[in-house]
Amino acid sequence: MSRLLRVDPVRLAGSALRWALVPGILGLFVSANVDARALPLIGAERETAVLLLDGQAYFGHLDDSGEGGTLVLRDAYYFQDAKAGPTNLGVGLAKRGTEAHEPADGMRINRDKVLAIERVGPSSSVARAVGVQRELANAPLPAISLNRPAIAGLDVLAAQRVGTEHAIARGFVANADQLAKLNDLVLPVSKSEAETITLKALDDLRSVRRSALAALARTVGMPAADADLYVRTTDTQLEGKSFANEPGVLLAPDLYSIVSRATSLYAQVGDAASKLLTQPRSSPTPAPSPTPAPSPTKRP
Repeated sequence: MSRLLRVDPVRLAGSALRWALVPGILGLFVSANVDARALPLIGAERETAVLLLDGQAYFGHLDDSGEGGTLVLRDAYYFQDAKAGPTNLGVGLAKRGTEAHEPADGMRINRDKVLAIERVGPSSSVARAVGVQRELANAPLPAISLNRPAIAGLDVLAAQRVGTEHAIARGFVANADQLAKLNDLVLPVSKSEAETITLKALDDLRSVRRSALAALARTVGMPAADADLYVRTTDTQLEGKSFANEPGVLLAPDLYSIVSRATSLYAQVGDAASKLLTQPRSSPTPAPSPTPAPSPTKRP
């Protein structure tokens, strides 16, 4: 009987660790990395779309334990308006965390603002753009995760690069066409002046295009020795191409920012040229004609 009452304290501590601490740690890990509604725990990354009542959509890793009035979305992305841009899409993808307050601990969403929660398809345009963004940013992957983030392959990155090139070309064509339409009007400047202004503007637009291609080369990690050749070759290939009827590509945020920057610079060049073409030159005020002095009266 006394032998039964003796308990080895080492074995007792080991049993406590095995049956209490280990399951607790495992439960904490699972709750932080797994959307329980997206089982099984193997396979492709489980990216979640959270659709809000106001029409906005956010995409990321959902941490939803089912408790409290909020859910947490980590590594979050969202749509922004791109209707006026040259991507041939109505929206562009932006990464949350680049705002002025630099949110760093995930996005907390009130449950009463949520319209629906859906799974993002692994081969969808959103998943591909997010994967490319992680590749461009050299995003570190967690050593252990039951929902390991996906990184885009070289084929997807190449498709995004081409989509960026074509968007840059569409922005150039849009502004060049606008200049051509202005030259069809009766302008307050002479034909030779209009031609000089237009040719200068087209050269400036081409400079913007080359700068955008150089930024693209840097962003995709192209070696400096290859970047110059890439810019010159691609710039020549894009000349005269509009890609107007080509389906748009949802670009990774870093690539979309290149297109947005080029679009803004194109507009500045076009606006400056339009102003020169359409504003009449002020005619110099003619100098008053000298009034002849009266002849002196001769006195007798």
